[in-house]
Amino acid sequence: MEGNATKVCVAFLAGVIVGGIAGLLLAPTSGPEIRKKIKNELEETVEKVKAEAETLKAKADELSVKAKEILEAKKEEVKEVLEKSKETVKEKKEELASKLLKKEEEV
Repeated sequence: MEGNATKVCVAFLAGVIVGGIAGLLLAPTSGPEIRKKIKNELEETVEKVKAEAETLKAKADELSVKAKEILEAKKEEVKEVLEKSKETVKEKKEELASKLLKKEEEV
């Protein structure tokens, strides 16, 4: 899902850049003014892209931390279930051994 969001964000920003440049080129202004406007537009867009990249990185870091927390919690749950299972198996083993001894004594 995050990959799609990144692709959409990049496509949107590319559209903003192309649209901005097209608008500047079609506007009735002189060459130097157009170049200055294009430069300014690109600088603004670069800043927007950097800000979006920082936001995405922060979200990715946050998701990574949450994933680690969830993984650790699940790891503990599995550990507890395994311990309980070992105890149950041990009890059943002892119970069966006891029943077998009683049967042998009866015979």
